[in-house]
Amino acid sequence: MILSLLLSFPALLSGCQKNESEANETESGTAAPLPPNEEKPTLDPNQKRVAITFDDGPHNVWTKQIVNELGRYGYTATFFVLGNRIDGTAYKGGDTMSFAASQGHEIAIHGYTHEVYYNKCTNEEYNFELSETDKAIRNWGGGTPTLMRPIGGSITTERVDACPYAVIKWDVDSEDWRYKYKSDDTEEARKEKVDTIVQNVMSNVGDGSIILLHDIYESTYDATRIILERLNAEGYAVVSVSELLGEPVPGKLYYSN
Repeated sequence: MILSLLLSFPALLSGCQKNESEANETESGTAAPLPPNEEKPTLDPNQKRVAITFDDGPHNVWTKQIVNELGRYGYTATFFVLGNRIDGTAYKGGDTMSFAASQGHEIAIHGYTHEVYYNKCTNEEYNFELSETDKAIRNWGGGTPTLMRPIGGSITTERVDACPYAVIKWDVDSEDWRYKYKSDDTEEARKEKVDTIVQNVMSNVGDGSIILLHDIYESTYDATRIILERLNAEGYAVVSVSELLGEPVPGKLYYSN
């Protein structure tokens, strides 16, 4: 069982560090579900591919709208979720995660609380973060997770080696969390933030890239719409991390294909 595997991890650093960044939630807007594709298009093996990943969700507005936007292109993404946002402990996002899974998207582990880093927390905290998120994903119909992304990308080599999941980082950072909208932003300021997020992605993306975004911000949704349009125009297929990497191996760290 996953829990027993986690409990066997070697003892590491005893301290833990609180995460200083908190999601600024906006609960406005609506998202009308799109029907899943009847048949997923066959990808050209010579076509350029990227994986778009979303951390820190689910969000009941922006995750749903991002899923709908991906569906317009027949694209698949990977969502690295927080367990306490799925099971209702901190946020009632279980139905949204289930919706994303039902549309064919990959659900993977980020953490349970987003309050500890995996290079500084105790084994007890680390085991809890992974095992409780795994449980929440399974309980809400997200399947059996095989991938994990450490909070802040921080994890020790020893924990990577012992991890029962493939450990996924990224090679393209949108830095979208820096450019989330503020309540007093003008339309010009909002546009500038979206343009910056898009530029951070499109100026660094290449065949085999893993792109980091966060599906809890309206600004990320607005930028994602543009990013998908541009990737499509440049001939990219957008796939899940597992589709990009083939069969990611537990205990191995990946930044890109």
